[in-house]
Amino acid sequence: MTKLERTITLKKGIALATSMLIGSGILALPGLAISIGNVHEVILAWLLITFITIPRIQISSRLGLRFPSTAGIATYVEEAVGTGGRYSVSYLVSGSYLFGLPAIAFIGSEYMQELFGLSEFGRMLCAIIIISLMFVSNLAGIRFITFLNYLSITVLFLLLGLIIAFNYDFVGSGLQIAGEALTKQAIINPSAIWNVTALLFWAFLGWENLSFSLGEIKEPERNVSRIYWLSFVLVAAIYMLIALITVGASATGISLNGAAGLSSLVLYIPNGKLLIGLIIIVLAANACSWNFTASRLIYASGNSGVFPAVFGKLSKKMVPLTSLIALYALSVSLITGCYLFKIPIESMMLLVNQNFIFLCGFVIIAYLKTEDGWQKWIFAVLSFLSLSFLASGFTWKVIYPVFLIGLGYFRFITKREHTMTSKTVDPQSGKNHVILEETMNHPVTSEK
Repeated sequence: MTKLERTITLKKGIALATSMLIGSGILALPGLAISIGNVHEVILAWLLITFITIPRIQISSRLGLRFPSTAGIATYVEEAVGTGGRYSVSYLVSGSYLFGLPAIAFIGSEYMQELFGLSEFGRMLCAIIIISLMFVSNLAGIRFITFLNYLSITVLFLLLGLIIAFNYDFVGSGLQIAGEALTKQAIINPSAIWNVTALLFWAFLGWENLSFSLGEIKEPERNVSRIYWLSFVLVAAIYMLIALITVGASATGISLNGAAGLSSLVLYIPNGKLLIGLIIIVLAANACSWNFTASRLIYASGNSGVFPAVFGKLSKKMVPLTSLIALYALSVSLITGCYLFKIPIESMMLLVNQNFIFLCGFVIIAYLKTEDGWQKWIFAVLSFLSLSFLASGFTWKVIYPVFLIGLGYFRFITKREHTMTSKTVDPQSGKNHVILEETMNHPVTSEK
């Protein structure tokens, strides 16, 4: 491979990783963080979440190199705790999407509320409209969703470039606030630090899933680690730059509270209201991508027996229709429930984060079981410590991921027992004949 080919491979990998990791978080987290803590607490939380993500990058890069599979986290968990773990992680991730999809829809509807001056009921209806568009778009199939994803990523980076360029003057104020926070010249509430940091974990979800796309990377031994680390530096730099701008702007009196907080900065840009409309489109496209991934996960799980078989079928257009309908119905129900019970967006995002903290625990176990050398203990211990800190404040809410893990494992046990009892003796050969085929370890196959 020539030097030019290596450079092209590396750039493609970094671009892919960056596009996978920057989405709804960059548009919602800055304002939500400001709503929870003061500017000094927020900038410390951004620095802290970036720092404690570093060991995960090393772990993810090593596992990504070892298991470049479309099964992603499920492969790691199965390596860590066996086939039953794959069942548990499928339920855990699916349970995350149940709250993640409505959360993204509400983020988009909050920008619509900002743009059109809607009531809370109107915001709820807009969230349902976004979910409906998400459902209809996914009926069109993978080509349309792929096109929509590339278009939204292009628009998102254009928007971020404009926000940074037209609000760069606030970076100086942000750096001053960071200096005050680090030198303890400001009042800091440790509880608020945890609240903001646990929320910001959303910004760094997905490193484990980067393995989906590593199978086509040339010279993986040379390039995989570079892709992870260079993309992390790029993603962290973008988030930190936006964080400095938002805390700097907030310190000057600009209101940035809420999931649509960045709209205040966008209005400083010429044709700012038009750009807010583009943000809504980006968030709707982001919801479509989440829905695409979730529906395929449920389809694959239904096809392999992890979920009921009804979810493992495709329509004539090769679309997992049953999975999409189930996700749509549940999303609309949760949006309605969140409106009625006044559940904030950050609570839904924290539930998703909490589930992924548990997932990361499984990933660390897989890393310890597959990696050699004493260095693995350094990264594993640091990761466990950071995850313990992030999980420490959830208290009784850990019931949700524990329930999902247990439900998945219960499904595995009952299916295994059913398989064992479905064996009969063939009277002609005298040999065991399996009536119910064991599908737990079979690859996913398309089924019309």
